[in-house]
Amino acid sequence: MENKWLSLRTLFLFYKGHLRARPFREIFAMLGIAAGVALLFAAQVANKSVTGSFEQLADGVAGRASLEVAARSSEGFDQAIFRKMEKLESVGAAAPMLERRIAVRGPKGRRPLTLIGADERLGRLGGKLVTRYAERSGNTTELGLQLTEPTASAIGVNVGDEVGMEVGEKLEKVPVAGILGTDEVGDLTESPIALASLGFAQEVAGMNGRISRVLVSPSKGQKAKTTADLKKLAKDRLNVRPANTEAKLLQNAAAADRQSTALFSAIALVVGVLLAYNAMLLSIGDRRRFISSMHSWGYSDQAIVQTLVFDALILGIGGSLIGLLLGDQLSRHVLHEVPGFLTFGFAIGNQRVITIGIIAISLTGGIFAALAATARPAWELLRMGPQGAFAQHDTSLREPKAMAGRMRLFWAGIVLIALSVVSMLIWPEVTPIAIVSLVVGIVMILPAIVAYMIKLGVRIASRTLSSTLKVSMAELRLNPTRATALAATGALAMFAVLSITGVAGNLKRGGEENSADFYANAELWVGLGGDENFYGTDRFDYAKLSKRISGVSGVRSVRRYRGAFLDLPDKRVLVTSPSLGRKRLITSPAIEEGDITLADRRLRRGAWAALSTTLADERGLQLGDTFSLPMPTGNTRFRLAATINNYGWFPGTVILNARKFKQLWNSQRASALEITTKDDVSLDETKAAVREAIGPGSSLRVETAVERRALFDRVIDQGLSRLNQISTMVLIAVVLAAAAAMFGAAWQRRRRLWSMVSMGMGALQLYRTIFLEAVLILLVGCLIGAAFGILGQGLMGRWLHLTTGSPITFSPAWGIMLKTLAIIMGLAVVAVAIPISLAFPIKRQAIFSRK
Repeated sequence: MENKWLSLRTLFLFYKGHLRARPFREIFAMLGIAAGVALLFAAQVANKSVTGSFEQLADGVAGRASLEVAARSSEGFDQAIFRKMEKLESVGAAAPMLERRIAVRGPKGRRPLTLIGADERLGRLGGKLVTRYAERSGNTTELGLQLTEPTASAIGVNVGDEVGMEVGEKLEKVPVAGILGTDEVGDLTESPIALASLGFAQEVAGMNGRISRVLVSPSKGQKAKTTADLKKLAKDRLNVRPANTEAKLLQNAAAADRQSTALFSAIALVVGVLLAYNAMLLSIGDRRRFISSMHSWGYSDQAIVQTLVFDALILGIGGSLIGLLLGDQLSRHVLHEVPGFLTFGFAIGNQRVITIGIIAISLTGGIFAALAATARPAWELLRMGPQGAFAQHDTSLREPKAMAGRMRLFWAGIVLIALSVVSMLIWPEVTPIAIVSLVVGIVMILPAIVAYMIKLGVRIASRTLSSTLKVSMAELRLNPTRATALAATGALAMFAVLSITGVAGNLKRGGEENSADFYANAELWVGLGGDENFYGTDRFDYAKLSKRISGVSGVRSVRRYRGAFLDLPDKRVLVTSPSLGRKRLITSPAIEEGDITLADRRLRRGAWAALSTTLADERGLQLGDTFSLPMPTGNTRFRLAATINNYGWFPGTVILNARKFKQLWNSQRASALEITTKDDVSLDETKAAVREAIGPGSSLRVETAVERRALFDRVIDQGLSRLNQISTMVLIAVVLAAAAAMFGAAWQRRRRLWSMVSMGMGALQLYRTIFLEAVLILLVGCLIGAAFGILGQGLMGRWLHLTTGSPITFSPAWGIMLKTLAIIMGLAVVAVAIPISLAFPIKRQAIFSRK
């Protein structure tokens, strides 16, 4: 009678036997699962931390408020409007606040922050941060800043010290009135903010009588009426919206980074599945013999399935737990930086946000990966039955039936690859799913390719006098399954690294071309602050300054550049307004659709605007169509002059006529001054003279075009750091897995290899034989992976361009391919030498002799 079900103790005993007999197979498989889970976990934590930290800050300020009235520009709006809001019967509670970007300087350094001006009315709404500030300060008209503990420590100040505060073009000395610690406001201390009384903030910011936002808690059951009443007061010049809108705007801004990170992390997890699958293939001979033994002992197919599923669960749980530990370290030390471009538009902190959902998804993904990896080998083993399991060697290469099966798999893989590519070309939005199916298709075509490669190698070997090649081909012919597993490892390494790193390189090249053209309009730039004003959205009074700079002997002309962030209902877009003195208002690399000469002429008229392709597509706009944008002075209609890329700001960019910008923002302020210099005067001398003209006590800085481009490149590198880090982690994992595969394959064959030595084969010849096997197979896999990696680079770059509007310049990543190939091949030398040395201790001293 067959034993249908096994006890847990029996399953553990069987697994213990497998582990003792083939430890390298388990290490190899767990390494693959752990690598995928680690990247999946770290990427989720990184993505959640970006929005999670901002949501914590928003909740800490807003408390019970469910609505807000917000200004559309950094100049804010008249506080008199707030006093009218307070009197509305539908308003239960309302609180004004001022927000202004500043930077603080101390003995140890400089920190960009968001200044929040508030009073006791905001504290009554119950936000943890503001409530605690109100309790601490007592007097809401107190003069001074409340800094968080990490900020105070970073710049080296204590309570009572003075800090230099950059606000606009001014550099003020202000006292530190208090320091908020973790014990008081928790993780909110990681938020880049400074708190001050409303009156003090208005005074130091030069915004007396003006506020940025009003947070509103409606009277009970009056939310709809409150919203309608507020819209009447706001007319079409202020935004009336839910209090959590800022967090949603950040989610939209971070969507592109989140999608790309998630896509490449999914690729990493698929790589992990396939690495574990390859490990299963390496041990399929042992499994056959074990299943045959179980049949002879009277165990049923159900019992055999139990052992296979139990092994997969151990593999999945073990690999997932290791992956979570590795992922935790990755999220702390590697994928911990917030994408630079986001910090320029939002006050994002450094909190690390980990949820139960993230852990559950990572664990589930790892266990599913293990089950998926073992499914096909298990099916093949069960399908063979007791008789088929007695095979001691894999001689299926010579079997027409086996070759026919490989060819069916090959053509199925070709169809899957073709469908994946076509679907990405026709429907770019399915790219994340199609890329995964493309990877699966690559693995499906490998068995037939490897089989034909071995067949060709055997023919070549038979016509040569090289005994090394003959023995290598004979070994590969005996076990094509092992060869396929090794080839797949090389292919996956190449595909993952080329596609991910290649896309990052294409994004960088596209951004550099944009910046080169943009900054070529002037030799010197004068602007506010540091890297945090990279997009040029903070503005300053330029009238008197412009006249002083114009008087510098080396200056030919001074032009004004204006920029700002503008909140649409669903996203925060970048508005740029180049000087009309420029030769072109749109840079050549930036234009996507439209004639650049005609678009430039239309923009100069004032009633036209250029939009990012993504913004135009969302609205279904064609060139010449009319659309409306919510401007600070009211909703304004434009016609579409051209579509452009996003200038590095993922949510989208708008280009306006300079006079139109000045009118719509009702502002006499500029974001930067573009200075062209005279040819007969040294640029360094002119720069020093301009700095002197600005004078001391100003936060304005003078930079050359080269320095501005270097800043752009630095920001781009920071924005792409996650992709490069993920690519590096995938390469490390796959290379180590390849090394483990080669090591394990050689170690498992040590008795056979010892017999070769006993028959007179020299140690060096043995090493060359095994090394040649590994190199030939890895080379085949790497070349296939490289071809598809370049294809993946192009397709994923196209997806990012179409979904985010990012500038992309495609260039095949040949350099990365050669570097990756060198790393893999170099490691193969070590991975083959170690097991030979360990397996033959008597011959170790003669490993490089011919005896």
